[in-house]
Amino acid sequence: WDLPALAFLVEVLECHEMREWSDSVLEIISRRLQSKSREKRRLALRGLVVLSKDPSVAEGIRSLTQSLMDLLQDADGEVVALILSVFLNELQDRATLISSPTALQLAEALRPLFDNDNSHVQLLSICLFREVMELVLDKGRKPLKTHVHQSLVPLFFHCYDE
Repeated sequence: WDLPALAFLVEVLECHEMREWSDSVLEIISRRLQSKSREKRRLALRGLVVLSKDPSVAEGIRSLTQSLMDLLQDADGEVVALILSVFLNELQDRATLISSPTALQLAEALRPLFDNDNSHVQLLSICLFREVMELVLDKGRKPLKTHVHQSLVPLFFHCYDE
């Protein structure tokens, strides 16, 4: 019953106001991120995409950053696109500054995604890379300079291909 219950929970998240339950839902969903079942991971990520649009859940989702970055290596383009969407939702329209170590780790994880076979993953990774570079703390910009320079050539080629 775990998979149908999770699917129902994700659908209810999209339809109803669930703020008072968001912490409990986040806990349930976060446990399913490490599931061996691809369907459960996808459903959990769909739920995180919905929750990441709610600023009141931002801190809870931030606690999942490392788990989500580990999942960026997944071969499933849909899973990667959902993770990128969670990160983008967390960063957009908020005055959230990113620490240098987190920004560097994200930038390193995003660079291989520029060459992903899925064009949607490519676009999301480029957008997230831009957001990360804009929101990194001022004191953390210098260590990222080399990494950004290395990423500019692949970005240039993708823009040229488009």
